[in-house]
Amino acid sequence: MLHSSDACRGENGTVMKTSDISSIASPGVQPTGEPPPKSAGKENFQLLLDSANQQPSSAHVDAGGAEPAAKTPPVQHSPPVPSIPDSKAHEAYIRQASAASQQKMSDYEKYKDDQLLRNPGGKRYDLEKKQVSAENGEQKSFFARIGKDLSDVFGNVKNAFCNLLFGSKIRYRDENGDIQEAKQKGLMGSCVSFLKNVASALSFGAYHPDSPEGPKGFGQRLLYSASRLKDAILKDALGGTTQSLNHTGKNLILAGWNLVEVVPDATVGNFNAGRKATETIFDNGQVVVEYLTDVIPSGDAWLRVHAAGFKELKAPVVYNLKMPEHYKGDVRWQYIRNTPFRKRIETVGALLADALCIFGVGQTGISSGKERPPLD
Repeated sequence: MLHSSDACRGENGTVMKTSDISSIASPGVQPTGEPPPKSAGKENFQLLLDSANQQPSSAHVDAGGAEPAAKTPPVQHSPPVPSIPDSKAHEAYIRQASAASQQKMSDYEKYKDDQLLRNPGGKRYDLEKKQVSAENGEQKSFFARIGKDLSDVFGNVKNAFCNLLFGSKIRYRDENGDIQEAKQKGLMGSCVSFLKNVASALSFGAYHPDSPEGPKGFGQRLLYSASRLKDAILKDALGGTTQSLNHTGKNLILAGWNLVEVVPDATVGNFNAGRKATETIFDNGQVVVEYLTDVIPSGDAWLRVHAAGFKELKAPVVYNLKMPEHYKGDVRWQYIRNTPFRKRIETVGALLADALCIFGVGQTGISSGKERPPLD
């Protein structure tokens, strides 16, 4: 009969020796054929019981119905956020702030902003960087004020010469309120365009520098020739050449206006109240110069007011009043915000300019019907 410390019964009731149990509990240890000490048998038997009570971590529920320990969820690592350079972040902030401020602008403020973007001169306008500063902090420095005035003088003189050649650069705001850059045609550019349009008209489309394919058929050639001849007369001869001369005169006037600005900036500009007064007077003065040169014959506004819609069958004045605020189909409206305020003041100014021209012609005696006295 076996002692309880030397044997135990298996699942089928078979009697197992302690040596066999120890070989199972300690795999990899080969039996030596000699019976181990009783104390060693008790330790191996206890190891076997401990391993039987342990359950694998993959089991859901053990035989007693106990739930396994909750698994620790894996740590989720979020992908690294790409860093944004300071310059790009600053530009994005400027664009968002500009778009937000544009939505709050009145029609008058939009008109003033458009006019100060056209040519150098605005105190807070940096046209080269396409930025408008909210605060006039840089103007506290004496040299910064004088340097800005002289830079504006040089910029307007440069634009005057460019308008005599192939055109100068202008700035404008698009539909999103961002400042963009464009180029207006100069005197030499208008002359070159005039010659090209005349050559296209006389050749009935055989010479077509502005289109990859020329017209085909007698009807298309005739219409193309008439269209090129109209552009040569209206857009180049009457519009382009006179407009470029108008722009040249405007830039020379603004250059003199900026030169005069040096005096108050060098004196009362040393005080905060003096700087504010100088900015108000000279910025508003530039807007007045822009307006007066726009509404006289050959000015940008005068051409818009007298434009007619041949396809839409709309008469002059009416055609401009019906135009939307943003229109990209014609360069006369492409670089402005044609708000109701702008339409009203430009229409009134252009019609008054027409009346003054008619009155002036009448005063010269050209159309009065009076005979001149004979010369002795």
